Amino acid sequence: MFRAPVARRTARRTTRRVMRRTARRLFVGGAVLLMVGGTAYKLGQSDVQKVEQTAGKPVEQMSEPELQAAMQRAGVQEQQITPEDEQAMEAADRQEAVEAGR
Repeated sequence: MFRAPVARRTARRTTRRVMRRTARRLFVGGAVLLMVGGTAYKLGQSDVQKVEQTAGKPVEQMSEPELQAAMQRAGVQEQQITPEDEQAMEAADRQEAVEAGR
């Protein structure tokens, strides 16, 4: 059986993980953390709705450039990400890793 070199397998695994994470929505307090590609955005619930209405599709289906353009058209500014938000993202990553291991 042929096995690809370790570096290539790791790169594929990382790519798959990033693609799975392409768009996730976490609710933290009264805000929404959107993880699109490798970037996280923090918006209010109403701001997410404005962006979705402006773009005509859910944020989970948008690429990072589409999300940025829709935010600009809707006049939405992202909020500052706090250490608590970072902890929530890390916990979500750990949970995803546990679920992927099953």
